[in-house]
This record gives sequence, structure tokens and C-alpha cells, in this order.
Amino acid sequence: MKKIFTFAAISLMASAAWGGVITLDLNKPLNPTTLDYNENGVWTGCYNDVDYTWLEFGDENGEFMLSHLIDGEGASWGGYYWDGFCPAQGGDQTEHASTWTTQYGGCMAGGGCVINDDGSVTADPAQPYLVGYYSSWAMEGPSNQVMFVGKDGNTAFKPVGVYVCNHPWPYYDCLHGGGAAAGLEEGGYFDLTAVGVDADGNETTTTIRMAEKVNGTFNALNDWTFFDLSSLGEVESVYFTLNSTDTGAYGMNTASYFCMDKFQVQDDATTAVENVNLEKAVAGVKYVNINGMVSDKPFDGVNVVVTSYTDGTTSTTKVVK
Repeated sequence: MKKIFTFAAISLMASAAWGGVITLDLNKPLNPTTLDYNENGVWTGCYNDVDYTWLEFGDENGEFMLSHLIDGEGASWGGYYWDGFCPAQGGDQTEHASTWTTQYGGCMAGGGCVINDDGSVTADPAQPYLVGYYSSWAMEGPSNQVMFVGKDGNTAFKPVGVYVCNHPWPYYDCLHGGGAAAGLEEGGYFDLTAVGVDADGNETTTTIRMAEKVNGTFNALNDWTFFDLSSLGEVESVYFTLNSTDTGAYGMNTASYFCMDKFQVQDDATTAVENVNLEKAVAGVKYVNINGMVSDKPFDGVNVVVTSYTDGTTSTTKVVK
């Protein structure tokens, strides 16, 4: 399957949590077939660069692929290096300074992302999540990329969004420094950028601020936060980069990690319905929340989107804002 893709991509698999959206589910691994973690919450296969150059998750709704050690066999340098994405478990928020090289399984949110029935988001240390590492030195391409393969085999997809939060290592680097990092100065920031790549190699980008220091106040995304990726449009892969104002002669001093979960893509079935509906005019769109309130604009959390057409028909989908 990997050979048919133009761009390398991280693989996550998703289940349809709501109609029209397929959401990453790390509890449905395909490669590896099971995920085991050590006492630090680190996936035990992290440095296996022979069998796990790519990670795959999926079910009947489609398949995600996650880049992991994309430079192939030998890329882990004897078990001391990895790039791309690695599964992790647990909610360690402790500052471990330089020992994060062996204890990267931390997450400032306190565990994997859980989307509740009412649209609220919580963290569960028993649920897995992904730690993403951005390497600007990767030889075979961007070090952390996502690709989705639909149940019909289509490799083009429309990203909806993903939940992100800080990993402890860059969080403490930004807060007060450590190792090579000096901490963010006034006006400084730490940004995560998602880059969508279409079939022709064209790129679109969108950015979320992970940490900043403004007017003497330090702010950081330490809870699971929805990162809207819909502006990327139809793509064949998405990859992530990190940028910090704390840089030196060898590049960014801030540790280049972030935590990610619940990557969401638009379901192919929804696209087909939308294409049919293009043949008739839309009369109006309403949003209904879980309390039954109706608005012309989406509510935070779960929305039922009711689209009315000029021929008297309607269509409904569920989305999360």
C-alpha cells in the first residue's frame, strides 16, 4: 500500500464518531497489531526501524498512515533516535529536564484525548495519544506526516481538524528554559504549523500557537485544544513543523515535540452527498446544539447541521467545533 502514495504520511486509524467525520482511534492498530508500553508510557517498539518505518491504524471506514523513522532501517541509530510519531500512554506532566530523551511519554493535558457525548473534551491517562517529533534533518521528507486512505481506496482527503496540546519538554523549555533553551522572552512564541500537500505538490498551511509570552504573562496550550485544519482543503498528506523564537546557531533551541490525538477527516460518503446536493440550491443552514438551541452560526462542541434546499428536502450531519 505504501508504494502508491506520492507523499509519506503518518498513519492513524479512525472510527466514525459522528456522521460525516472519521476520527483517529489509536485503539485500532494495524501495524503494529498491538501496542505495548513500558513503565514510562513509551511504546516499546519505538526504536524498531525495520518493522515500523510506518504505523497504520484503521477499520472499515478507512486507514490512516503515520510516518515513523521514515529514513528506514538504521535510522534509529542503535535505539537512540526516532522521528515522526510515536504512540504514548499516561499523563506525566513532570519536568524531567534532559531525561525526556527516555521519558517522552508525557502529556501536559494529563492523558489521551476523550471527546464526550456532549462535545466536551477531557484527558484520560489510560488512553493512548501520539507524541510528534519534528526533525528538520530528515532525509526522506518531512518527519511527521498524515495520510488517509478511504474505504474506496481514494488517497485524497479533506482534513477537518485534530486535538493538540504541549509535550512537557517544550513546555518547560518555553516557561523557563533548560539545556539549550533559554525560555521565551517578551513577545516570544512556540508555533505548530500544519502543511497540506495536494496531488500536484502544492502546499497550504495553517498555524496554532502552542506557547507565548505577552505582557509578562506566559500562556500555553496545556489542555487538548482543537486545531482547525479545514482551510487546508483536499490534500494527499498533512505534515507538521514547529517554530520557536528561541533559536541559536544550530536552529531552534526549544525541544521540537508536541502531543496529538483524534485526527479527523471528512467521510467520503458525506462528500458524495454534498456533490449530489450541488445540483440543487441551498435555501439555508441552521446549527442545533445538544440543548436544542438553534443558530445561524455553529456552537462550541457538537452541532447538528441542518441544510435546507429549494426543492423542499433537507440533509443533516453532525460536526464538532
